[in-house]
Amino acid sequence: MINKEKVILIGMPGSGKTTIGKLLSQEYNCSFCDMDDYINKISQKSIAELFLEGEDVFRNYETQACRELSASDKTVVSTGGGVIKKDINIEILKEVGIILFINRPIEKILEDININSRPLLQDGKEKLYNLYNERINLYKNAADIEILNDKSLNDAVYNIKNAINKNFKFEFNEKII
Repeated sequence: MINKEKVILIGMPGSGKTTIGKLLSQEYNCSFCDMDDYINKISQKSIAELFLEGEDVFRNYETQACRELSASDKTVVSTGGGVIKKDINIEILKEVGIILFINRPIEKILEDININSRPLLQDGKEKLYNLYNERINLYKNAADIEILNDKSLNDAVYNIKNAINKNFKFEFNEKII
């Protein structure tokens, strides 16, 4: 079994990465980090402001965040939906973490999110379908484990924990309920 120290969640905007990440961090009794929040902190700018400067500006901060978070203590990390666009990001994260692709059907995402609050989705729901088609193979190729998030959050967390236990040595202290 391969020993890993982090769980890295990848997937489309609105797939549930942050919510599932927080639940997983509670289950494993460890810290949680939302990469977009971390990027806000290190850049002193919002994600929207960084995108106004250019997507490349944002993506460079994203790579910096991957490097810095890979050196942190055991944690669950929720990445931005486009982290897979740069191979270096996945290379960095794979060295230290289990890469989990949270695959949520587009129809479910559209039911759940406010498209207007997502910089890359400002152009409407067609953009979400285009992003999915553009990124699906990148997510699948980067992932150690793929989890379908089409039921309850508890189902997703249960399925993730089972998949991790089956395939990896993951040494967080499990929370006693």
